[in-house]
Amino acid sequence: MSVKFPNSLLIGIVILMIAFPVPASASTPEKFYPTFSIAGVVQDVSVTITTYNLPAYDGFNVLMNTMGTKGLHGIHVASISSGAGGVQTYTFNIPAALRGLYQIAIRLQSNTGSGYYAYNWFYNNTSSGSTGGIGYYPPVHYYPTFMISAVSRNNSVTIVTHNLPANDTFEVLMGPMGTRGINGYYVTTFNTGVGGLQTLTFATPPPLYGSHRIAIRIQSITGSRYYAFNWFYNNSTY
Repeated sequence: MSVKFPNSLLIGIVILMIAFPVPASASTPEKFYPTFSIAGVVQDVSVTITTYNLPAYDGFNVLMNTMGTKGLHGIHVASISSGAGGVQTYTFNIPAALRGLYQIAIRLQSNTGSGYYAYNWFYNNTSSGSTGGIGYYPPVHYYPTFMISAVSRNNSVTIVTHNLPANDTFEVLMGPMGTRGINGYYVTTFNTGVGGLQTLTFATPPPLYGSHRIAIRIQSITGSRYYAFNWFYNNSTY
C-alpha cells in the first residue's frame, strides 16, 4: 500500500524545520541561561543581586511583586542594559507599594524580544541573607528558525528568519541534501543586529551547482550555540 501526500503538505514540511541551541548537558541548562542570586537587602530600601550567564547586549526590565508571583506583572523598578553580560551586580530600589512585606519577588525579563528572563525572591530584612528559587526559562518559541522565500538556480537563496537572537554572529553553510548543512561549504558570516525577523540572501557555492536539493544551515560562532537549518530545491521556479 502506498500513501501520497499533496504538494502543499510537502512544502509545509520543508518550511517548518526547527533547531534548538544544545546545552552541554541537558541536566544542567543553567550553564547557558541567565540566573541571579540575592547578594544583599536593605529592608524597605533596596535589594542587590548578582547575575550569572547574563546574555550580552540585551535589555532587561526589572519587576518586583508579591511573593509567589515570580515577579510577573509586577511593578517596574528599572531597565538595564546587560553590556558584556555574564556576572554583574545591580542594586534596585524597593517600590513603596511593597515596603513592609515579609517576602518580595523580583524578576528580570528581556525587553528586546530575546525571550530571556529569570526570577528570584528575597526576605525584606536587612539581616537576612536568604534567597529563593532561581528561574532560567527562555520559552521554546524564541529559538531561531528560518524559511526559504526565494531561489535563483545555481546562484542564490533568500531566507526569512524568525526569532533570530540579537547581536550574535552566524556563519552560513550549505551542503548536500540530508546533511542539515553540517560541515558544509562555507558561504559567509553575518551579524544578526537587532535580530528577529530578517530577509537575507546568500550565494550558492559553486560545488553545489547542479544539485537537485541543497541543505542550508546558519550557526552561531560566538558561543551562544544557536543554530537553525532547512533545505531548498535548486530551482528558480520553487
